Amino acid sequence: MTKAADRQSKYESIARVANPDASEGLNRQRSILVLWYLRNIVGFDDLDAYEYISDGTDDRGIDALYLENGLSDDDEQTLILVQSKYPESPKEVSEGELALLVGYAGHFANVESLDALMNDGPLEPALKALILRLQLRSKLAAQKLKIRLVFITAGWLNKKAIQLKTATNAQLGSDYLTTYDLDRLAPLCDAFLEPRPVSVNAVVLVPKSQRFEVTVDGRKHVIAAVPAKAIVKWPGIEDRTLFDMNVRKELRPNRVSRSLRKALEKEIDHKNFLAFHNGLTVVSDSIVTTPSRIKLEGISVVNGAQSVLALRDREAQLTEALLLMVKFVEIGEHIQVAREVARRSNSQNPVNARNLRALSGIQLRLKADFEANYPLFHYITHPDAGAKYPGTQIPNDLAAQWLCAVYVQQPWLAVKLLALFEEENYRTIFRENITAAHIILCQRIVEAVERNEAEIPEQYLDAKKLTHLVVTFLIAELMRTNADTQKILDEPADAVADLPALDARLDELVSHAAGTLAMRVESKKTEDSFDDYKIDFKNRDELLQLAGKAREQYAYLQRVSKKAMAKQAK
Repeated sequence: MTKAADRQSKYESIARVANPDASEGLNRQRSILVLWYLRNIVGFDDLDAYEYISDGTDDRGIDALYLENGLSDDDEQTLILVQSKYPESPKEVSEGELALLVGYAGHFANVESLDALMNDGPLEPALKALILRLQLRSKLAAQKLKIRLVFITAGWLNKKAIQLKTATNAQLGSDYLTTYDLDRLAPLCDAFLEPRPVSVNAVVLVPKSQRFEVTVDGRKHVIAAVPAKAIVKWPGIEDRTLFDMNVRKELRPNRVSRSLRKALEKEIDHKNFLAFHNGLTVVSDSIVTTPSRIKLEGISVVNGAQSVLALRDREAQLTEALLLMVKFVEIGEHIQVAREVARRSNSQNPVNARNLRALSGIQLRLKADFEANYPLFHYITHPDAGAKYPGTQIPNDLAAQWLCAVYVQQPWLAVKLLALFEEENYRTIFRENITAAHIILCQRIVEAVERNEAEIPEQYLDAKKLTHLVVTFLIAELMRTNADTQKILDEPADAVADLPALDARLDELVSHAAGTLAMRVESKKTEDSFDDYKIDFKNRDELLQLAGKAREQYAYLQRVSKKAMAKQAK
C-alpha cells in the first residue's frame, strides 16, 4: 500500500466514527471529532461530553475545554484546551497551525488575559458560558490552575510540526501539548469500531399483530413477542459472539440464572413467561419488516445474554407457548448509538459501574493496545465465565486498582474496587496517557510483591490483599525517589520489553518496602500500642505518613550505598 493510500484508509476510519448521525446538535465536522474524543478517549459520558464543546465561529481557536482534577484535593486543577482540525482529505498539518493553538492558550494565562478575552470583541456564547461555569477566573486568581493543550486532526503532522511539539514540551512540560493526528487516531477509531453485531442475516417470524413498530431519527425500533424456540436458533450463541456488544457476557451461575432455568422447566408457566420476564434488547445494522417477519442484517443481544443462554441450555423443554418480549433497535452505521443502547438498557439491572464501562472508548483503546503490542497478556474488560484466555490475564477492575495505587497514588481509594469506575474516579485513573505498558508495569509490581511475600511482616498477612496493595503503593513511591526508576514509571514501554531485568529491580524494591512495614511493627511494639493496620492501611493520612517514611529511609540507604561505593573506588 502506498503512503497516500494508507493515509486515505486511516482518514476513512476516522470518518466512520466522527459522523454527524452520532453527534446530534453539532454543526461542524471539527466539533464532531472533538465530541468523539471527549467520549471515547477522555471518557466523558455521551451526553455530558456536549457541555464542553464550543461549536461556533467566534471560539478564538478553542473547540472544547474541560477541567482535569488533580490527584489530591490540594492539587491544582488542569485546564485542558482542545483544538480540532478536520480537513476534507488527509492533508498535511504545518507547524503554523500548532503554533496558533499555543498562542491561543495565552488567553488563559492569567486573570488579565482572560478578562480581555471575555470583554473584548465577540466570543462564542457557549464558550463564554463554559468559562463562567467552570469558574476559571477565580481559579486563575487563586493560582490553582495549570494549562494543557490537545490538538486533534484528521490530517497528519509534518516534520516541522512534530519538531514544534517537541520544543514546546521541552520548554513547558513533557505533556503540555498532546497531539492526535491521522497515525495516532486511526488505530483508536478501529478499536472503537469493534465489536459490532454478528454480521449475518436473521429472520424472526412474528406476525404484525404481535409487534409494535416506530421510526425515530430514521432508525426503526420494533418491540415484538418472539418465540423462545426462534431465539435459541440465532447465530453466535455457541461461541458467544452474539453478546460481543453486551456490557456483560456470560456470568457464573447465580441465584437469578438458576431460578430462570428452573422456571423454564415448568411447562405450565410458559404461557405467562411474556408477562413476568423483562425481555431482551437487540441491536441490528438494518431492520426490514413484512407482515409476517422481521429481517435483521447483523444482530447482537445487548441486554438479556443470561436469558438467551438459559433458553439454549433448556432448549429441550421449550414450547410454542413460551414467548419473550424483544426490543429490536436499528443502528445502521451508528456504533455510538449501539454502545449507548447497551449501556442504558442495562442501567436498571444489577450491573456494576465496571460492566457499564466495558465498551467505553478508553477500555477498547487499551484492549487494542494489548492485542497489538502485548499478545502474551489478555486484558479483560467484562466478565465472561465461559471464556478461556491464553497468556497472563489482567481484568480491568484489577488494572484500575493497581493504577489507582501506583499512578494516582491513592491506595485508600484503590480498595473501593467498584467505585473506581464511577464517573468522578474513572477519568482520573484511566487518563489518556495510560497505555497497556503502564498496566503491565503495575502487574509486574504486584507479582513481585506476591513473589517476595515472605519478606512482609507475618502479622500483616492476615489481610493479605490489603497489605499487598499497600506494598505496591510503597514500591511506586520508592521509584519516585530516583530518576532512573521515575523514568520507568513515566515511560514503562522500554522496561516491560525486558521483564527479567525489570522483575529483578522490583524484587529489590519489595525488600525496602517490606522493611518500612517491619519498622512500623517495631515502632508499635516500642510504643506498646495496638497496631490497627486493617484500619490504618485504608486511611489517607496514615498511608501518606508511611510513604514519607519509606522514601526517607530509601533515600538514606541510597546515600549510604553511594558513599560506600565511592570509598571502595578510592
